Amino acid sequence: MNTAFANLYQGDFTPSESERRLFAAAEQYIAETEAYDRTVCTGPIKQGAIMPANSHERGLVNRNAMRAMDNLCTRHPEFTRQQILREVSRADIRGPSL
Repeated sequence: MNTAFANLYQGDFTPSESERRLFAAAEQYIAETEAYDRTVCTGPIKQGAIMPANSHERGLVNRNAMRAMDNLCTRHPEFTRQQILREVSRADIRGPSL
């Protein structure tokens, strides 16, 4: 097999230290916001996440989510807000790590 091809397409897909920190930050955000949501929401649980029952609860969870994202961006200045948001989205789709 062509070595250049193998190096390009069959490389080592181990996450870098930076990628691991970004993933950990995203999982932390999800855990923190979900924990808060479970303290204020009284709606149904859909796909493992509790839903706000009314606009007041929705406002509370949205404010908390924005505050949590601001804190996360402050604690991890090496990443842009866009990078963190993208990784949070990916982590949420993947689900909790084991």
